Amino acid sequence: MKNIGLEEAEVELPAGSLPLILLSARTRLATLYLNQSNNCFWKMSMEKMNIQEFLKRHLRASSYANERSVNYTPEELIEVVKRAMELFRKEPSLARMSPPCIVVGDIHGQYLDLIRILNAKNDDKMALSSKRFMFLGDYVDRGRRSVECITLMFTLKIMYPTHYVLLRGNHESKAINHAYGFKDELCDKFGEAEGLKVWELYNEAFALMPLAGIIGSKILCMHGGISKHLTCLEDIEKIKRPIMEVAECPLAIDLMWADPIDTFNGGSLDPTPRYVENTLRGLACMFNEAAVKEMCLRLKIELIVRAHQMMEYGFKFYAERKLVTIFSAPRYLNETENKGAILKVSKSGSVSLVLLKPRAEEKATAGSDEKTKFLTEVPNGKKSRKLSLRSAPRV
Repeated sequence: MKNIGLEEAEVELPAGSLPLILLSARTRLATLYLNQSNNCFWKMSMEKMNIQEFLKRHLRASSYANERSVNYTPEELIEVVKRAMELFRKEPSLARMSPPCIVVGDIHGQYLDLIRILNAKNDDKMALSSKRFMFLGDYVDRGRRSVECITLMFTLKIMYPTHYVLLRGNHESKAINHAYGFKDELCDKFGEAEGLKVWELYNEAFALMPLAGIIGSKILCMHGGISKHLTCLEDIEKIKRPIMEVAECPLAIDLMWADPIDTFNGGSLDPTPRYVENTLRGLACMFNEAAVKEMCLRLKIELIVRAHQMMEYGFKFYAERKLVTIFSAPRYLNETENKGAILKVSKSGSVSLVLLKPRAEEKATAGSDEKTKFLTEVPNGKKSRKLSLRSAPRV
């Protein structure tokens, strides 16, 4: 595999970690490790709720098998959101994470697929407690389980604050999640008055979320794309939050909304870096391959990782593999047969892709082993455990 020269900075769970027994997707026992550092959740107030029990509720198979909903009270969600907001306030607009880690694209309310990603085994530990994750946004809308997805992500952020980076996507905006399902889902759960109250608070939290992330010093991540307003990484760090109205910050708009110019469009191959109007979205920009290469040189990075667009195979490379789009919601909207993908960054800096088949394609049943299986099938039908930057198939 190709080593892209990430700075190594190993972070291990402390020796004093306390084991907590939870039930996984197969209703088997699994050990989670709770970090007892200053970042640990029980440094916060425990008077209103027990965050351990709250997490257990999400991870029991009975909470999500056969499309069951997790039961909440408005007070529980308000408490979780407020705790998450305190953590987001302490993070910079450009979050930083050391490898090894896993990068996850759009989830869009597909709770069972989120559980599959988090339930991957790493030796004898569950990935959700033993690995670091950078999520690229769009946790809500479109799918039927947006509330469970974003609430689980906030809960994991509270319990493992240094192991989870949650970036903001374009659907973490009030005007968007008002129209595409998140608000209605909350109102259906709690009634209009309580639902709107909780929805407003979630959007206050979204306004505080980081807009981009850097892994080591060589991989730049965001939900949307690059921008002509991005001249150095400090430009992202200088963005002030909360941002309730994204239109007030042109750089934030592009980080959340921008797209690459399609490779079938002649403009994508123009040797001059180009940033043009995004006619597909109606806001932000579209950029060509030359812009990606120039940006990598200017920022001294090797790879840009983004989400924001559904991909047939879960991923797609661009600009001679200087940029990759990943999409982590297989069978999006329950209409397409797309695969999902996540990106794994090793401690040494090598990059690999893990593809997820749609669950129905696996003929999974509630509580079966197939629920948690990852399939690394490449588009040409050949099996491959690792897909490096130089060996992965171009799609």
